Amino acid sequence: METIRLLEKLSDPDQISRQDLDHLKKVLVSFLASERDKGTRFDLLKKLIRNYSRKEIELFELNQLKNKFIGMAAHDLRNPLISIKGFSDLLLTEDYGSMTDTQKEFISMIQSSSGTMLNLVNDILDIAVIESGKLLLKAESGPFGQLIKEKVKMNRIIAEKKCITIHQDLQKCPDVFFDSDRMGQVMDNLLSNAIKFSGQGTKINVEMTPFKNLVKVSVCDEGPGIPAEELDQLFGEFTKLSITPTAGEKSTGLGLSITKKIVVAHNGKIWVESEPGNGTIFFFSLPVSKSG
Repeated sequence: METIRLLEKLSDPDQISRQDLDHLKKVLVSFLASERDKGTRFDLLKKLIRNYSRKEIELFELNQLKNKFIGMAAHDLRNPLISIKGFSDLLLTEDYGSMTDTQKEFISMIQSSSGTMLNLVNDILDIAVIESGKLLLKAESGPFGQLIKEKVKMNRIIAEKKCITIHQDLQKCPDVFFDSDRMGQVMDNLLSNAIKFSGQGTKINVEMTPFKNLVKVSVCDEGPGIPAEELDQLFGEFTKLSITPTAGEKSTGLGLSITKKIVVAHNGKIWVESEPGNGTIFFFSLPVSKSG
């Protein structure tokens, strides 16, 4: 206010004192310094933006190189692992000669270890493909319920070994646009997880319902549930939670991460509801196809 009052007095120089002029000089110097600071800050901001953009491009290129290297390494490991597992499977049939109990035990260990490693390599290959942006979906419009029925039928064989029953309640829904191989992978991951973390004599419920312009699918188990503080970690890579499989099954820690990436690639959404002691429900939804 003081500065404004002094500026008004400039119209009559006789009213301006030496003290007033000194004050106005300080204000002017301060204003010019402030303008210079604005220019300096603006130049600094432009430089930071340029550096950030350059680093972002460098990180993107390095990430692409990393994915390429991991993909090549995993691909080279996959073929010998398939051979090791295949030969161990063949030896256990004893079609080429009987074995002692000790030999069977050792071959079974080789079969189990090679199977675990093969699953890990396959998951790493999937992650590398998805993160490199080279996940090509061979999607077609069709009834999703048919895929669910096929996957439930296959996973019932595994569930029966733990005396677990799988029920399905599939309502009539419009067709969705999906890649059957990739979404089959999603259903296998969710069902195998439910089996893995469920105890003997429990049930798994699979439901499909229409919801607005979506088809919603849920897989509900009667397992131990997931602590609230760990829910946000579920879809991360190499995630290990405090809960453990009920029969010592192995996990790569990549299955749910891959599952989410596949669902998102289909313009869908996936989420989870769980409470310790009351089981876990995984949901995902897919948009109805235009022809549906």
